[in-house]
Amino acid sequence: MEYFNYNGQQVLCVSGSEIIISKKNPEGIVSASLVKKWQREDNDPQNPLVIQRACYNRSLLLNFSKIPAKYRDEISTKLGVPVDQAKVKPFKDKIIADPIALTYFSNYSLSDGRLLPTEKQMEYATNASVLNAVKEVYQSMKSARGKVGTGMNGFWARAVMAANDVRAEKNHSLPSKEVPFKRVYGKYIEIGYESLISRKYCNNNSRKVSDKIEHLIMSLYTMPNKPFASHTHILYLQFIQGQLELVDQKTGELFDPKDFYLNGKPIEVSETTVRNYLTQPKNAAIVDRARMGAHRYNNTHRPHHHRHAPNFSFSKLSMDDRDLPRKCINGQWVKAYYAYDVASGCVVGYAYSLNKNEALFLDCMKNMFRLIDKQGFGMPMEVEVENHLVNKFFDDLDAMFPFVHVCTPGNSQEKRAEHMNRAKKFGIEKKQQNGIGRWWAKHKAYAVDRDLVNNEFVEKNQLPYERLVADDIKACNDYNNDPHPNQKKYPKKTRWQVLIENMNPNMARPRKSIIYKAIGNKTETSIRRNHYATVMGAKYAISGFDVLDKLIPNNYNVEAYYLPDEEGIIHEVYLYQGDNFLCKADKIHTYNESKAEATAIDWENYKRQGKVVSEFDAATKKAKKELASPVVYKSEILKEALAEEVEIVPQTKEEAPVQIDELIENNNYDDEDAGDSL
Repeated sequence: MEYFNYNGQQVLCVSGSEIIISKKNPEGIVSASLVKKWQREDNDPQNPLVIQRACYNRSLLLNFSKIPAKYRDEISTKLGVPVDQAKVKPFKDKIIADPIALTYFSNYSLSDGRLLPTEKQMEYATNASVLNAVKEVYQSMKSARGKVGTGMNGFWARAVMAANDVRAEKNHSLPSKEVPFKRVYGKYIEIGYESLISRKYCNNNSRKVSDKIEHLIMSLYTMPNKPFASHTHILYLQFIQGQLELVDQKTGELFDPKDFYLNGKPIEVSETTVRNYLTQPKNAAIVDRARMGAHRYNNTHRPHHHRHAPNFSFSKLSMDDRDLPRKCINGQWVKAYYAYDVASGCVVGYAYSLNKNEALFLDCMKNMFRLIDKQGFGMPMEVEVENHLVNKFFDDLDAMFPFVHVCTPGNSQEKRAEHMNRAKKFGIEKKQQNGIGRWWAKHKAYAVDRDLVNNEFVEKNQLPYERLVADDIKACNDYNNDPHPNQKKYPKKTRWQVLIENMNPNMARPRKSIIYKAIGNKTETSIRRNHYATVMGAKYAISGFDVLDKLIPNNYNVEAYYLPDEEGIIHEVYLYQGDNFLCKADKIHTYNESKAEATAIDWENYKRQGKVVSEFDAATKKAKKELASPVVYKSEILKEALAEEVEIVPQTKEEAPVQIDELIENNNYDDEDAGDSL
């Protein structure tokens, strides 16, 4: 029910939708036909039955005084006292959701950084909506009190009555009495939304466990012996009762039990309270930092990065070591080191040893660059390594790769190679090899049996070192030729196909002079006959006459860096003198001196060597021509010649260039049989 202003008069009305029987309101009081009958019989235009006709978004309003008495009584019985209901109705319609209030309370941060509980956010937002309606009605009645005729007398009593009437429906928690309700409204008008938040939140005086007690409980829990929560509770009670003393080892200060008293009495807490504070998520992250190892803590609490693999091969490599899952017959674990391409997942380098040391890492790098050289790949853009075993080579890696990423120690999640090791182990290795797993594995398929020999457990499937290495190399090749795990992105493609077909277009060619110096083999040698250096019994020709200009005076000694291929053959070496790079030296190939037996390859080798000699002669002859031809005279003779203005012309002899055939005819070369061939 509600009052409606009709021709300047406040008319008490009832909504037709509340009393007319319909599908939506089967429990109505009168039928629609009966209301139409009343309307036909109504002949008083000054005080009609129908005050407002029903139309879109507007309900039918009937003059309550024009409804027959017996129906008025039934309406009053069912809907309540008409006057009281009319006063509540406009207030109830004005209670609408306040989105600003809901946003305020959902984002409100308490003094300890927490947010309000969700149910409190909704409760406070509803309280604000009710008070907003009270404010609107109050201001409306105050501005129109002359027209209404009731003034403001009794407003708060009616406001409380209206608020209580909608309490169950709106689920608000405002006071049910007039005085406290008016007080809450006054604070709300003065302060705003914050006045509705209970003061119990973050009020240390109302907390049985103060910040000091919470801090002490957490400190006790992180002692080196890692006490249980129950033992921590006992230690706290013994401390506040004076049965033991506590010392802070960091500062050397004694904890004072009086700091944990309230009103002269020690503050006792229950074991449940202690456990709740230790397991509170924020506190758990703090105490576990002291109680857990770095690896376990990192995998339990520490946030991790979210990333996706690169789109191109050789954009990033990831390297890591592991123990092969089966032992040698001597009981030792075979150590393996792998290099993976992150985009394709391919193994692009591997090495094996019984010792986990820097040599294992270097062997893996050598194996990887043999593959790069053989396949004609470019230089990988980035390499991801760990600090262990690699810290001695950081400067070399910086010189070799455009980008180097060193993973955080103990953070196995960071290294892509860790995930690929697992995929390889429980993928291709599990399919092909026996004994893949661990004796402590819970899953039966991964559990490996052990035998008890001489009171010691010995794992089965122990094999010779060579067999284990051969099996793993086969597993690497088969793993590379397995379907790529992301078949949605690379349909029907193997890892190796993804590697080959998606090379990073920005890769540069490998700088072998730097790579070989960093990871290659090294030997001391010397440049002989201004032509070659001997390495591992073979001869390697310098790139040209200009190389001699880079040598230290009277010093032909050099260092040769090289990397044998898979068959142990050295095709080229890189010569340095100290840190000064000299040149790349290619292997010299001999030719058959018999023209009757010479092949096409022999003639190519013959021409190549002849070209070297010809270029050397041409360079030296050109330089010789550029030399001056000074003539030395005694000073008296020179004075006399100058006095007589005699022209002094030095005599020179023109020399014809020497051809290769002349050198051969003059036997200006060494025989291989003599041990010193070109």
